[in-house]
Amino acid sequence: MIPRQSMRNFAHPASHPKLPAFLAIAALAALCLGGCQFGGARRAAVLPPPSVPTVVYDTLVSKIKVGESFNSIAHNLGLTPADASLLLTAIKSNFRFKLYAGQSYQVVCRTGSAGRELDRFILEDRYSDRKHVLSRPTAAAVAAASVAPVVPAGAFPQAGLPVEPASELAPVALGYAVVDIPVRTDTVAVSGQLSSNLYDAFVSQGETGALIQQVTKIFAWDVDFFKDPRSGDAFSLLVEKKYGEDGSFRGYGQVLSAKYVNRGHEFFGIQYQGSYFSKDGRSLEKMLMKAPLNFAHVSSGFSSARMHPVLGITRPHWGIDYAGPLNTKILAAGDGVVEYTKWVNGYGKTLKIRHNSVYNTYYAHLNGFAAGMGAGHRVKQGDVIAYMGRTGLATGVHLDYRVEFQGRYINPASLKMEAKQGVEKSEWTAFCDHRDVLLARMSTAEFKHFAAAPNASSSATLAGNKAF
Repeated sequence: MIPRQSMRNFAHPASHPKLPAFLAIAALAALCLGGCQFGGARRAAVLPPPSVPTVVYDTLVSKIKVGESFNSIAHNLGLTPADASLLLTAIKSNFRFKLYAGQSYQVVCRTGSAGRELDRFILEDRYSDRKHVLSRPTAAAVAAASVAPVVPAGAFPQAGLPVEPASELAPVALGYAVVDIPVRTDTVAVSGQLSSNLYDAFVSQGETGALIQQVTKIFAWDVDFFKDPRSGDAFSLLVEKKYGEDGSFRGYGQVLSAKYVNRGHEFFGIQYQGSYFSKDGRSLEKMLMKAPLNFAHVSSGFSSARMHPVLGITRPHWGIDYAGPLNTKILAAGDGVVEYTKWVNGYGKTLKIRHNSVYNTYYAHLNGFAAGMGAGHRVKQGDVIAYMGRTGLATGVHLDYRVEFQGRYINPASLKMEAKQGVEKSEWTAFCDHRDVLLARMSTAEFKHFAAAPNASSSATLAGNKAF
């Protein structure tokens, strides 16, 4: 048991005769220790910062030349063999498209303590407003992916975890992203006249095949562009064009209005609420298109007596043959259900579509069918259903297209179908205002570029603009 006096002295250290000296020594030690720490901190503050490695970036900007491939580009950039291999691997893993002459690309390299290495590869889409970017991961990401896991002493590595040194690990793959390119959209009036063929007429105006395809789709139900166009035909368009920040052409938007004059007969297409109509509000879309592909040429017509090119005998040819490159896309001529995709003797790979109780269409000599095509598959007009080939009894690559009406073959070229529903009565006034603005802008030769495309809601205001 502790005596009461001893407890009092323990509870009140100030009354202990030896404590003041002890506290003084402790305070002095603390002061010296604090002073040393403070002094150390001051000395550390004035030390020069560690040097930061200098990284220099250089960029190559170029365009794809005729005959160039991803392989030749990767090996002609002056990259190390490891970086060239890394780039090719990323291209093969991520790029699902072909190269075209004139496409722009950039190669960004960086030079630092590790030497010169690939940083980014950027390829712009052909006539598009986006670009594909392959980039090397950051140093932190590379380090995190390359460091082998720490295995505690005396423990066995977990199954599937690498234990080799980081230097022996495979290189980190390039990252892939699709990036939008800032573009502006202008509404442009385009016009021309045929002296030889439709393609040359558009190219002579500085346009491309992409615009031709849009125009042929608009009038596909009324004009067969494989056989109807003649020298002297004329066209006028109001089309959206996209331009990059550097002023380069980036592709087409929508065709807002179109006019095609074929043998003196005028055809008009006015876009309104996502569909095309004639000047008097009739829908341009009919149940079946006149031709089930965008661009080719007629190699043989509909006939009750034709000399067969393979058999050498005269017999009926109840369809139209369209010749073109192998694997040309074949489109569904109308909405319907696929009845079969099979081999038919003499016709090779053949596809049949049932459109309703009276109309069927046939597509023969195909090279193959589009993914998902089979009995019972429902298709929409314009869907890709197959690819042109030369299967069966055929001397060359072509499509044999046939139309059946109530069990009898009819000539697709003379097909006349009722149009789909036209402009609603409640929309008629708005449609007329919208139509008049588009036609005025399309035919105004002195105004080729317009800041923006009109829409149905603003047509009434634009109609009063004296600039048109």
